[in-house]
Amino acid sequence: MTMDIFAILAEKIIEEQETIIGPIALEQARKVQGLKVDWQQHKVSFEGNKTQILQNLVEQYKTLFGQASVEVCKEAIVRYKTQLSQDQLPQVLR
Repeated sequence: MTMDIFAILAEKIIEEQETIIGPIALEQARKVQGLKVDWQQHKVSFEGNKTQILQNLVEQYKTLFGQASVEVCKEAIVRYKTQLSQDQLPQVLR
């Protein structure tokens, strides 16, 4: 079974944030509506518009930590970006 590219992106973003801000990263991810996080299994799933939910995840970190956290998110997904079309990639990650 191939993993959903959106799930991979969300997971990479959360992992990268976690290395910087620790457990707060997970706490913040769980606040994002439509994003289901099972960190024991390292699984992320979506309920709703995946592009919008991914955007909301990045915005959630941005609210707390500003533009620097957006850059961290962009860095986290750089090698996966090409797997999404431009309109699937949230505006904030372009």
